[in-house]
Amino acid sequence: MRLAVLQTILLSAAAIGPAAAAQPTAGAAPAAGDLKIVVIEGEGARNNIRSQSATSPVIEVRDQADKPVPGAEVVFQLPASGPGAVFWGWMRTQTLRTDEKGRAVASGMTPNEEEGRFQIRVLASSDGKKGSAVINQINYRGGNAERAGQRQWWKYAVAIGVAGGIAGGIAAARGTTTTITAPAPQPVPVTISPGAITVGTPR
Repeated sequence: MRLAVLQTILLSAAAIGPAAAAQPTAGAAPAAGDLKIVVIEGEGARNNIRSQSATSPVIEVRDQADKPVPGAEVVFQLPASGPGAVFWGWMRTQTLRTDEKGRAVASGMTPNEEEGRFQIRVLASSDGKKGSAVINQINYRGGNAERAGQRQWWKYAVAIGVAGGIAGGIAAARGTTTTITAPAPQPVPVTISPGAITVGTPR
């Protein structure tokens, strides 16, 4: 009797073992079908604070077969504080839909007044599938070095213009011969005046 019970327990454990091993564990790889976000433009971009110019990020959403996913919802998130930017003057997030090529472009982005590196977080979702990525950018303030370079460029331009003007003047002077003719000497009139005649006593 005891032997029969022991055999039953061993058979049950053998049946449960494979099923338990098949259960997923925490920290396992993400399930197939999650979306992939590819950064097309904007990674490593430098945004000029003085000119308020920034590189708008462009991303492409792809599936596990590496095919574009049109109509996916994409959210661009800017930092809430520190170096960063805003969309259209005040927004920190922008939500878009990918086009037929699976691409989305964040528009109206301008840097804030703080210099430094920051990240733009991108979230994508479609039919229950999700994906995320980050885009690294940096804000810098175009300062004295940049303006000095512009002034130096103008100096070169002016110097080249002046040199060109001088060279043109010399060439023009060499190509034109000017003859100066002195006026012919005018005859000087000769005037003969008779002297006074005096009649006196002969000596």
